[in-house]
Amino acid sequence: MSIYLTSKNIDLGEDDDFNVIIHRKDAERIGVKEGEIVFIGFGEIELYADVIETETKVQEGQIGLFEEIWKAYKIPDGSSIFADIPEPSRSLEAISKKLLGQPLSKEELESIMKDIGSRKLRETEIAFFVSTFFNPGFNDEEIYWMTKGMAESGDSMSFKNIRQGEEVVADKHSIGGVAGKAITPTLIPILVSGGLIVPNTSTRAITSPAGTTDILEVVMPVALSKEKVYEVVKKTGGCMFWGGALELSPADDVIINVERSLRIQEFQKVLVSIVAKKISMGVNHILIDLPYGKGSKVENVDDVSMLDKEFRKLFRKFGIKCETIKRLIKGPDGRSIGPNSEIRQALKILERDKERCIELEKVILDMAGMIFEMTGKVQNGQGKKFALNILNDKRALRKFWEIAFAQGATKEIHSSEIKDGRFKADLISDRSGKVLRIDNSALVAISRALGNPKVKEAGIFVHKMPGETVKKGDKLITIYANSEARLAGGKGLFDTNKLYKIK
Repeated sequence: MSIYLTSKNIDLGEDDDFNVIIHRKDAERIGVKEGEIVFIGFGEIELYADVIETETKVQEGQIGLFEEIWKAYKIPDGSSIFADIPEPSRSLEAISKKLLGQPLSKEELESIMKDIGSRKLRETEIAFFVSTFFNPGFNDEEIYWMTKGMAESGDSMSFKNIRQGEEVVADKHSIGGVAGKAITPTLIPILVSGGLIVPNTSTRAITSPAGTTDILEVVMPVALSKEKVYEVVKKTGGCMFWGGALELSPADDVIINVERSLRIQEFQKVLVSIVAKKISMGVNHILIDLPYGKGSKVENVDDVSMLDKEFRKLFRKFGIKCETIKRLIKGPDGRSIGPNSEIRQALKILERDKERCIELEKVILDMAGMIFEMTGKVQNGQGKKFALNILNDKRALRKFWEIAFAQGATKEIHSSEIKDGRFKADLISDRSGKVLRIDNSALVAISRALGNPKVKEAGIFVHKMPGETVKKGDKLITIYANSEARLAGGKGLFDTNKLYKIK
């Protein structure tokens, strides 16, 4: 039965879950149990939340709202909240149908995306849906309707003409899976300094040591409101923010949380997720980074060629110009791995530090050049030189901090001020030769053991990169941790044969 309860706003710190706490007697009256979904309403706001039963945390007649709910939807403490059992979801029938290998219709896929985005489906039910990406998979028509449904499951933004006469809205996105990147924090200021509008939305780590969001929040706020994003882009020409802070394709955000728990991602899901996010952000020019190689997310050239074709095809259906950059990966993109290490690495490039990572800088310049050329900012063949000039005269560094301050940063931080954990250990080479390859997955495992991405100070510095010579007794990597226990966890995964191929 439906009842009205009085809200009690609960602050449990950082929590991404849509949870409500209900007294056991009220739960019985409604007809829900611990772990089930309850439908709640406040004015025009309608939500689905997971039930936590209690006899102590709230009184009978009260409903405890987690911060993720009351803060996001501005629900005052003591509000009257409608609570009821959700109506049966058609999505469950559709998911069951897909599990049996049958194709889904436009309406069924839109229903699934809507129910996931509104949190009407439980995590276990979403996990079953995620499994269908692996088997049986989806056809082209299903992929299109799922992408459209995911993009339309939440808010959308438009940046065309946010500056008079500027219709090009550009961005770059990587499929990830490579350690030590820090590409986006350096690339976006270059692009914006070159006159492009670039509203960049990023995610937290799923399969890598640190996502772009994890890296950026070391030096600037990344959880911005929709209004703040518009304000920052209008003022500076770009922004770098966490997509999960807004209701942009919320179905994708919920699915990502399930994927993060399972530590899995499937190619079709990566495709749908990225395209949906760019649609909701109003992007019309996009560069997709497709790194591949042993130990990365995509290991063989056939898979990356398939993704190249599928990204171009799907973006074209939505009127978005797409270029891709396919990169054979033989190790991490940069020498520094982990949130603190990677943002320091990015700042060194922007600062033109003599000890900056040249390997990473080359990748960034290639990408910037491609984007400047595809958007018509420069003639073909001139993009890389244009980008290098922006780096060398430090326009990109100034733009980085202009964006950071507009997003709420209070202090300009020099790369030398960003520190690693105080506990460290070295992996020493037991042989001499040339480094042919470094296994990204082995680096990821070590960084996770050290506490990445949550422990910002934890990380890895790579002394010997692919193509470099090494002598017996040389340092291969140095790991950093904020505790002896974390350091021991990282050292426990030291295995030269697994991490390095030296010949």
